[in-house]
Amino acid sequence: MEGTDMNTAALATIGHNNPPPSPFDLSKRQIGELYDEARNWLDGDPIKSQAEADMVQKLLRSIQEATNEADERRKDECRPHDEAKAEIQKRYNALIGKTKKVTGIAILATDACKEALAPWLQQVEEENRRKAEEARKEAEEKQRIAMEAMRDRKTLDDREAAERAVAEAKAAEAEARKIGNAKASAKGAGRAVTLRDYYEPTVVSETELARYLWTEHRHEMSAFLAVMAAKLVASGVHKIPGVEVKRERRPV
Repeated sequence: MEGTDMNTAALATIGHNNPPPSPFDLSKRQIGELYDEARNWLDGDPIKSQAEADMVQKLLRSIQEATNEADERRKDECRPHDEAKAEIQKRYNALIGKTKKVTGIAILATDACKEALAPWLQQVEEENRRKAEEARKEAEEKQRIAMEAMRDRKTLDDREAAERAVAEAKAAEAEARKIGNAKASAKGAGRAVTLRDYYEPTVVSETELARYLWTEHRHEMSAFLAVMAAKLVASGVHKIPGVEVKRERRPV
């Protein structure tokens, strides 16, 4: 393992006619020099002495210090933009935001409109459902009449009456289907407001749910269990049923 003297002290003096380097340029030059130093030291040969180990440790700490300094420069450079973005976000949140702390007035007004429309739409939907049921029963009755007429065909008049009954039954069935497909809506402007089904689950048996997920969604469950095992190990729990925890020593 061959190395050169590390020198991360003073950077080259900038000429008086050149603009001063930016914070990014300072970190780019500093980290670039350390990277070149690492390339010289870490050439693939193993460390053979305590002195070499100490030099690599010194290089490691220099890189970490440069990394931390670059991160602080990044934060300083981002701060004005972050603050400007936060101020813009705050102003718009008061209008259209929906967070744990703020609900914009546009969202409040939207929710109020939907709450006002909900009872009316539900009333219309119930009325449509009632009309659809009546139409369905009427269509069934016309179908029954048509079937009887087809059985009792004796004269030409009977045949004509049966054909009319069949046509009426088909028309009644189509009308019942149309009424059944009708949706309650408000259509003042733009996209109509309608009712939509929303489902919210409540777990009543965790054991049954876990058994179902393990059977039908094995891949997702395996990924979830792996994440949980990693969290437990990271928190210091090293004996977990069904989990093999391997110990590995790494430099810090």
